[in-house]
Formats: sequence, C-alpha cells, structure tokens
Amino acid sequence: MELFAQIKMVNNSKFDKLVYKRLRDVGLSEFMSLQVGKFSGGMRRRMSVALSTIGNPCLILMDEPTTGMDPVSRK
Repeated sequence: MELFAQIKMVNNSKFDKLVYKRLRDVGLSEFMSLQVGKFSGGMRRRMSVALSTIGNPCLILMDEPTTGMDPVSRK
C-alpha cells in the first residue's frame, strides 16, 4: 500500500489513516501485520480493491472484482 500511495502522491501525514480505513472498508484491518503473500485468494482480491481506491480516483474500472471472493465479501 505504501508503494501505491507514493506512486499516487498521497500525503505522508495521512498515510496511516488511509491504510487503516481502506483495510477496514474491505475487511482486512485485523490482518494488517500479515504479509500479503500469506493471504488467501479472496483476501488478495479484497486487497486489490483497497489498492485501487488509493488516491481517491474519479473512476475505477474493474473486471469481475468479486471472482474468487467468499459470498460475504461479494456483498
């Protein structure tokens, strides 16, 4: 997330709040200390959704973002 924030020029002082909010929004806040390589497939999909929202883009295009997610996350 830090790499994406740097690419999209997110203010460093807001980074910690941004990360926690994005992870909370996709249901991954309890896994903040876990490496992404240890995430399940569905958790990786949710992380991709969180990464796509960094920098508050006006438009996000997604191709089947819920494929591979568990039923609860799809909703």
